[in-house]
This record gives sequence, C-alpha cells and structure tokens, in this order.
Amino acid sequence: METMKPNKGTRLHTFFLRYLLFLCIGTILLVVLLFSLFLFSFSANIVLPANYAETQVSLSRDRIASSSSVTADIIPDLVDYAVISKDGQFLSGNLSEKEAFKAWDVMKKGETQGGSQFYSFIERENEICILRYYLVPQYRSEILRKYLPNPQLLVFLLFIVGIVAYAAVLAIHFGRSLKKKMFGLQEAIEKIQNQNLDFTINSSGIREIDEISISLEQMKEALNSSLKQQWENEQTRREQISALAHDLKTPLTIIRGNAELLQDTVQDEIQREYNDYILKNTIKIEKFTKELIDLSKMEKNIVREKTNVKTDAFMTEIEHQMRALSLEKKLQVAVQKEMLPALIFIDAEHFYRAILNVIANAVEHTPENGTVTLTVQGAADFMQFTVTDSGCGFSPRDLNEATKQFYRGDPSRNAGNHHGMGLYIAQSIVQSHGGTLQIANDLSAGGGKVTITIPINFALG
Repeated sequence: METMKPNKGTRLHTFFLRYLLFLCIGTILLVVLLFSLFLFSFSANIVLPANYAETQVSLSRDRIASSSSVTADIIPDLVDYAVISKDGQFLSGNLSEKEAFKAWDVMKKGETQGGSQFYSFIERENEICILRYYLVPQYRSEILRKYLPNPQLLVFLLFIVGIVAYAAVLAIHFGRSLKKKMFGLQEAIEKIQNQNLDFTINSSGIREIDEISISLEQMKEALNSSLKQQWENEQTRREQISALAHDLKTPLTIIRGNAELLQDTVQDEIQREYNDYILKNTIKIEKFTKELIDLSKMEKNIVREKTNVKTDAFMTEIEHQMRALSLEKKLQVAVQKEMLPALIFIDAEHFYRAILNVIANAVEHTPENGTVTLTVQGAADFMQFTVTDSGCGFSPRDLNEATKQFYRGDPSRNAGNHHGMGLYIAQSIVQSHGGTLQIANDLSAGGGKVTITIPINFALG
C-alpha cells in the first residue's frame, strides 16, 4: 500500500494565512467601494459637503443683516437660528430658548464653536441673529436626513456590516474546505471505532492532517497485526482446551468404571471410603470436562438448527428437571406460566441447557428448605423466563461479573461445586437467540434473580 508522504502538501498555518489574505483583500475592496460610493454621492449632489452650511451662511449674511425682520425663508438650508435682543431676551427662531442662550454664552466668550456645533452671529439694529450649523456632510434630501444617519456614520455602519458579512461567508467557505480535507481522517476514526480496519486514507493536501493520517494508518496496521495474533492465540487456546477435554474423557471413564467395579467387591471400611473419594471426584472431573467441551462449542459459534418446539412439552421437561435438581436440598419449587405461545422457534437442546444452568445456579445458592421459582411470561413482542431464589442474593461484584468466564463468585455465596461457566454459557446461548440475560436481586424474596428475555418474532419464527 502506498503511504502518504508528510513532507508534501500545504502547511496548516498557510491554509489559515490564505484565509487572512482573502479577508484583507476583501476589506480593502470594501473600503474602496464605499469610498467610491461616497465620492459618487457628492458628485451626484446626493450628499452635500461638510462646509456647505458654512458657505451658505457667508452668502446670506448681508441679506439677514439688512432685512426688516428675520424669518425662516431667509435662513439658509441646514442652518438653525434664533433672534435675541441686545439686552438678552429671546425673540424668535427655531432654536429653543435653552439652545439660544447656550449660543448667547458662546458669543459672550468671543468664540464660534460649542462642541460639535458652530455659530455665526449677525448684528442687526436692535437685535442679534444667531445661526447654528454643523461642519459634517449632509443629505440634500430632507427625507434622507430624517430617516438615515448622517453619511459619515452610514458609511461606517456599512463598513462594519460588510466586513462582518464577508468574514462570515469566508469563514463558512474555509470551514467547509477544512472539513472536506478532514473527512478522510474522520471516516478512518469512525471505522476504527466500529472495529473495521479495512480502509485507506486519501491525502488531504494539508501536511499536518496527512501526518495524523499516516499515524492512524500505522496504528491500524499495528492493531490489525495484534488482533490477528490475539485471534490466532485464542483459536489455539480453544483447540487445546477442547482437545484436552476430549482426551480426559477416556481415562476418566476407565477410572470411574473401575471405581464402580471396586464397589461391588469385598472391601473394608477404609478401602470403601477411599473408593468413594475416587468415584465422587471422578464424577466432578467428568462434569468439569463436559463444561469445557460445552464452552468450546459455544466459543466456536457452531451453528445449530432451530426448530418449532411445543411450549408445553418444553416447559414440562424443564419443570421435571428443576424438581429433580431441588430434591437433594428439599427445596420448594414453584413454576408460574402466563400467556405462553403454542410453539417457540429455538435450538431446543441449547436453550434447554441455558435455562437449566440458571436454575442450577439458583439451586446451588439456596439453603435447604428454601424456595426456587420459575416464572415464564409471554407478551406481544417477547418471552421472558425469570428464575428467583430465597438465597443470600448476588453481591455487587456478582452483579457485574457473574456472566464472565470462570468467575466463581463471592466466597460467601460460592459453594465450591461449580467452575464459573454456567451463567457464561447460558448468556452465550441466549445471545445466539437474539435475547438478553440480566442479573439482579429479588427485593421480595431477598435472593438472586436472573431474567432471560428473547424477542417474540425470533421465538415464533
């Protein structure tokens, strides 16, 4: 497989510098555009120059001074006025009295400017005409002056809006471009999460992203090799366990047969005791060997045919075996059935084994004269098998690990008669039927509670 070379492609900082360059170019173009529009508005006489009012005041000065009275029609456009007597009384004008006396104070100081406002004072025979104006560009149209901010502020606002909009569009464009370049990397991560190691990553054109992609491909190869080795080791282990379990069957059968024959011979008490030890422990080893063989079959995922099984017959067999398992400890057995379908589509032998493993686990951890209950319920979309006991219940550790291979349980609950594979095998069988096995404690009885649920569409076939 051809490997990407990290020394080729664009650096990530170059990618972002390109974005910055486009932003700067766009800003310059926007400034040029707005400046051109501003100049055009002057040439088209849409916007008046900043000194327009001042010029009009100079041209109208003599006329205002010589007029019999000061009226609004002789006042230049864009100029406000007030007429004040020489002793300081407000006579007329469109300035308020407060504004007029503010201008009067400016005149007394011998100044012509008060903040952003400019004043011109025209002496008449018994009065003074005060003219107020601004040295800023203004719209010629009164409607525009009423509804729009002054041209300078408008240009500034247009610049802010324009640069923000341009930056947003540019950011979206470059964001999509970067996302597209990172798509291969994101896709590879998702495939690794889904345990799919059959993929290649195409070059993105960004050196740093390609370097991460190369690291991911190297990790993928190492992980693939490790998983393959682990799988091979696991297969070897399973084959060895299976072979060992089968090899043990023959000598165990011989030992057990000879031990049973010795029971029929004349023996003293010590010899009979020793022979009983041999026979009992041989039976235990045979049971363990059978569990190993079952475990090996489960792990190999041997496909077995599922058939339609009569529910009543299947439950009768389960109930008989449940009572037989409970005889030795004199347990009370209760079986409750509700709304069961006539047929269930299962691998009868394996599913029977799963249910019995759960029942056997409950029997093992229930004290003598205790109670074990099996409740089977049918519903619209599932069947549920619940086994409860009156024992001491599952410990917190049991609740997390009871279905793990070779987990033998809390010492306080472990009777020493199992090898930690019963619930593991039961769960494997249930999962092969598309169902779940859940472990909990029964609040009413105080003991353990194991619930097996299989979907009804799977069960009905």
